[in-house]
Amino acid sequence: MANRRTYQFIGNNIPGVSHIYVRVNIGAAGAPTLVANNGFISAMVRNSAGDYTITLTDAWNALLGVQVTTVVSAAAAAPDMRVKTNSVTSKSLGIVFSSAGTATDPASGEILLLDIVLKNSSI
Repeated sequence: MANRRTYQFIGNNIPGVSHIYVRVNIGAAGAPTLVANNGFISAMVRNSAGDYTITLTDAWNALLGVQVTTVVSAAAAAPDMRVKTNSVTSKSLGIVFSSAGTATDPASGEILLLDIVLKNSSI
């Protein structure tokens, strides 16, 4: 069995790689509210149905990945999430949620747990 303490060192062994963890509560009409934020995200706004922009506090060299876990309150499946625009060098990241190819907001009351992986080095 793997050592349970291994995970805490995975990101630290790669120079310049950082994980940003954020919890977002979804309200009525898809309105996002940042709940748990480590200071690396200054805002998250809904542009239109399923379309959101995350504003980062700092510019980063590259986006390495975004993973979302959706905590749902109903039996319905949560919509899929995709990166729409990758502008982390200018402090912006666009994501879109869709269901069966149609942009759709996560349901009111759902919680998004985001893990944004960024690189702060050119090497």
